Order: sequence, then C-alpha cells, then structure tokens
Amino acid sequence: MKKHIKFSFFLLITAFSLTSCEEVIDVDLNTTDPKIVIEGSVTDQTEPFKVSINKTVNFDQANEYPAVSGALVTISDGTQTFTLNETAPGVYKTSDAQKGEPGRTYHLRVEAEGQVFEARSEMLALVKFDSLWQDKLNLGGQEAITVVSGYQDPQGLGNYYRFVLWRNGSILSDIDVRDDKNSDGRTISQPIFVLSEDLEVNDTIRVEMQTIDKPIYKYFYALAASAGNGPNASVPGNPVSNLSGGALGYFSAHTSQEKTVIIR
Repeated sequence: MKKHIKFSFFLLITAFSLTSCEEVIDVDLNTTDPKIVIEGSVTDQTEPFKVSINKTVNFDQANEYPAVSGALVTISDGTQTFTLNETAPGVYKTSDAQKGEPGRTYHLRVEAEGQVFEARSEMLALVKFDSLWQDKLNLGGQEAITVVSGYQDPQGLGNYYRFVLWRNGSILSDIDVRDDKNSDGRTISQPIFVLSEDLEVNDTIRVEMQTIDKPIYKYFYALAASAGNGPNASVPGNPVSNLSGGALGYFSAHTSQEKTVIIR
C-alpha cells in the first residue's frame, strides 16, 4: 500500500520557520542558537496539567533534546492560577489532578532562562466520539486496512478535531486534523489518515479524539502539510505557533475521548 511519511514530531518542529503572535522565527538547522520548545496541554480529563520544555539541537547533532530545568510555569483559567512543579527534567505538572472545563480559555506563562513565553487556548465544547471500526480502502489498486471514526458534527461552523493513534501501545507520530468547513452539522464516518505502517490482524489500535481550537488546528494542519503527511500534504505551509516570545511548539486546551479496536 502507499504509505504516509512518518516523522519525528519534535525534530520536525525545529526544522521549519514558525510564526508566533508577533514575529517570524527563522530556524537554520545547523547554525542557529538553540531554541526553547514548549509543548503544553490542558484536558477535560481528571489528570495533572502538563508542560514539557526542551531545547532544539542542530540537524547534524544526535537527537537528544536538552531538558530545560528550573523554569517557572503557571496556567490560569481566569479565576485560578496553577503552578506547575518540575517532576522530571524539563517536565512540569500540577501537584494535583485537575479537570479543564469546556468554554474556558487557559493562559500559559513560562519563565525560562531569562525569557518569558505566553500562550492562550480555548477549550471548545466536547463533540461525542460515537464509534470506531475497521474498514478496507483501495489505494492505488491495493487493498489496505484502515480505521474509521464516527461522530456527529454540531450545527454551526467552527469545530476542529485532532486524532491521535497508538498501535500496540506505541504512539504514531503522524497527524490527522479536521475542520467542519465542508461537513457542518453532518454525521461523519471518515477514515483516519495517519497510518505510517500497514495494519495487521490482531493489532490493537487506540484512538484519541480531541476537540481543539482554531489556532491549534492551523498549527497541526501546517505541520502535517510541511511533512508531506496525510490528505492535506499537497498544501504546504509553516506552522503558526500560539506561543509568544520566540518559543517553538504549542499550548492546547482540548477535550479528550478514546476508543480502541482490534484488527480482525
């Protein structure tokens, strides 16, 4: 079957020019000074808020991304401010499990190595992940196994989705994001185009469906296109980060639901 290109997500985001809220960041793979990379999330699940902070390396160096320790990391929902503690090098979490709420906008602030980085992300309303099943596709005359997601898009434009897959417990780095521009209010049954490897009988596929806001959709859409990944690979573009201050990466507040299917 025709395979999508599989890539290292962390390495990829160091390889492109990212546009922050106010400035264009040009990244030279071999001569640039290390850049701060922030990846943060708030979900509607009862779990700690989490932020990871690392630095980029030159393209010709080993893929060992230095952790950034000693940062001051906070997340605010407009009413409360949560301080995240460093639980492992470069990994920051709230001390207690929290639960994000749809309809709230979350603000991230990171002070690291004398710099300040900020981002905001709105948690949109949950769209129910109704079903997941396997199917077969004909790709270039060859039959391929895929998995199909089912959900009901709400009436009204402005819904955005991201699907994350695990195969036999290992996360796949490919990206599938969608909007409802051409599917507003419809019942959706759509294959998930993030499979870098052929699926086989007895594979266990776990899928997480996230409802994301528009900036996060645009970020991952451009990231996937730049990597030649998925159905949007023909539309290249530079990922637009929602982080200010010159950092790479993203901060996402989203709902999360999971389903699992075993390939038969």
